Amino acid sequence: MHPYATDSQERRNVIFLLAVLSIGMTYLFYVCFSSFGLQFLWWAESPSVMGIFGLLYQLFEIYLWRYKIVRRVGIVKIPDLNGKWSVEGWTSFGSGRSFSANARIKQTWTRMSVLLETVESISYSISASILIEQPGGITLSYEYRSEPRPNASGTMHAHRGTAVLRLKGDGGELEGEYYSGRDRLNYGIFLFKKTEG
Repeated sequence: MHPYATDSQERRNVIFLLAVLSIGMTYLFYVCFSSFGLQFLWWAESPSVMGIFGLLYQLFEIYLWRYKIVRRVGIVKIPDLNGKWSVEGWTSFGSGRSFSANARIKQTWTRMSVLLETVESISYSISASILIEQPGGITLSYEYRSEPRPNASGTMHAHRGTAVLRLKGDGGELEGEYYSGRDRLNYGIFLFKKTEG
């Protein structure tokens, strides 16, 4: 997975919130240990602010950002796109044709990857952004590298491209377009439908 950019201010706000929680939890540990007369050995330290912050950050990065309550109160606005998707598309390549594909989006709070497989090729994202404040709605934009399968036609070869997808409705569909590098001069449309998440 690679990092992805976003225009949401939540990353700054969550870091501040986790820092405040870490300080508060460290103080509570100190009070509890002191009230029981516990003292750590010289080579072991009580939970530190940075240690607690690191643990909270990892929990938030992988699990907590997905919770509905965190979204309901507005702490997180980035959509959870993690899951398997069926894809229907159209490509301008050749004389133009429809195609089907399967996609797998893996996502944490700050990292993601998009893998798309057709009969002839496999493409994977190399950079991405999720933009929240867009006139057309939440937008996933990613750059990909596509590599042909051994059984692909002789005209197909490795290339790079860009896809721009807008989140529709309740988050179960992504719709948009793509275009590829200078040697293929290819463009097309995608419709992703979530099948497993």
